[in-house]
Amino acid sequence: MKNVRPSGLLLLATLSLAPPTHAQDADRETGEAIQQATDTAKKMGLKMPDVKQILEENDREEAREKAAVQAVVDAPGPATLPDWTPKIPQFTPSGPVAKKVVDGEAKVVLSGTSPLTPAELADAWEAAVRTQEINRFRNNISSNGNLTTVVFLTTRTEPRQELRLESRRAPDEKITHVTILSPLAVPEPADDE
Repeated sequence: MKNVRPSGLLLLATLSLAPPTHAQDADRETGEAIQQATDTAKKMGLKMPDVKQILEENDREEAREKAAVQAVVDAPGPATLPDWTPKIPQFTPSGPVAKKVVDGEAKVVLSGTSPLTPAELADAWEAAVRTQEINRFRNNISSNGNLTTVVFLTTRTEPRQELRLESRRAPDEKITHVTILSPLAVPEPADDE
């Protein structure tokens, strides 16, 4: 969606207002919405781009980005967290460190549990890096008795590295579910144009 022209935004906004329908009606209604947007653009004196071409280009770009992320995850080599990753007190891993796609991004992931509370785990992580040149950001969330703490750690020097500690505990649980995530570098896809 990086290369969408202003008149394309008008079209996309019009398309997003169309109510959701069954799959078999989608093509017909999309065509009608495109025609309506084209008519509106003509009335406004705007030159309408080839919407189908824009949508196809966007689909190809998204597919290239997904493929690049998956290629990084599938690449041979060990999955490792940065060497400065703080220890998690009383942590029991649920498996080895692994490369995974998380929310559309390539990440190194380590999951497990700890008997400590999310706040205690976050405190320990922050204390472990206090003397290092590490930026820290913490978010404490309490919702319906569920406690979640997220700690972001980022190096101040190049190459920049980052870590995220997510710790969650439900009100009736005696253990905290812990996930450590670190992004993997994904090369920019080559332009076909």
